[in-house]
Amino acid sequence: MIYNCVMIQTVRHAVKTYRYKLNPTPSQQQALGQWLGACRYIYNLTLDYKNTLWGQHKVSIGKNEIQKELTPIAKETAWIGCVHSQTLQDVTDRVFNAYDGFFKQGKGFPKFARKGQYQSFSFKQGVKINSTHVQLPKLGKIRYRNSQPCTGTGTPDRIKRATVRERADGWYVCLCVETYIEQLSETSASIGIDVGIKSLLVTSNGETIENPKHLYKAEKKLKRLQRLVSRKKKGSANRKKAVQKLARQHQKVANTRKDFHHKLTTRLIRENQSISVEQLQIKNMLGNHHLAKSISDAGWYSLTQMLEYKACWYGRTFEKVNARHTSQDCSECGYRNTDLTLSVREWICPECGVTHERDVNAATNIKNRAVGHTARETPRLSACGVRR
Repeated sequence: MIYNCVMIQTVRHAVKTYRYKLNPTPSQQQALGQWLGACRYIYNLTLDYKNTLWGQHKVSIGKNEIQKELTPIAKETAWIGCVHSQTLQDVTDRVFNAYDGFFKQGKGFPKFARKGQYQSFSFKQGVKINSTHVQLPKLGKIRYRNSQPCTGTGTPDRIKRATVRERADGWYVCLCVETYIEQLSETSASIGIDVGIKSLLVTSNGETIENPKHLYKAEKKLKRLQRLVSRKKKGSANRKKAVQKLARQHQKVANTRKDFHHKLTTRLIRENQSISVEQLQIKNMLGNHHLAKSISDAGWYSLTQMLEYKACWYGRTFEKVNARHTSQDCSECGYRNTDLTLSVREWICPECGVTHERDVNAATNIKNRAVGHTARETPRLSACGVRR
């Protein structure tokens, strides 16, 4: 699938998400927890209502009908009625989205949310922000850590959605903002990218980015914290503290990986006009238990997703191509070396005599397939896996 967002204009309309850490007062923190509990209750109630109607009467109820049924419950119950109506509507939306994921995308059947599993609630409008506080409907002004400006280029930004989330180290708010992004100047450079485990990625111009192995580096500390959890008595306050420490460490690993991916993808987007990657079935590859941990630690999916939306933001071309035989095909003449094994990192083409470094050759083939210069014709797939 090609994402070609090159524009004549110097700015592009887009929706960006900004995340800020909240610094609520003790009373505000208690209110946020109550809202989260009320949303979890409505989620489970809606899910149970749909399951019961279908299981006993074979009746499928719509979203509007369920929301009408929930209205009197919210009015009669004080701890539910304190939650904004839009937030409660968003909860029912999540239930129906979960069913859509099950029927249309092959995801798991919707499950009831236990305490601690339902971690966020949203607002669709009425959210305001200044340099020190974010104002949420019915919750009022909450101080936040202004880590980055929530501004764009041109007209004033408009907050389309706000999601408050509880994480291991506190409360956060994510703001979806309608803004304008200044386009990058065009360049003639283009690259193909081959992702891996030992090296996170290798480009067609020979650059190698080593895999930082964020999880591997933190594994010793994570194991120690996990042992502390297992030694605590279930249900005790000390076990709860140990679980929180473990969760904070896992979050730190995820944040470090995400920060590395953001910096790397931004640099690649700035330096290249066209970027092509291989279309990998990552979900299927995670079925290999010998590689699943390393693949998850590398974060291939997150990396390609960032390249995809940043290319569209900044006017670059992004394409996913069929990964089949990219390592075996000679990028010079198209000869296919079917005897090539995974242990061979460098080989000489018997047809044209060119010496290939395995990953660079694969990245070059990916680039060539994206621009249509393949020596051997190969099927091309869109991002959805459709033959083109």
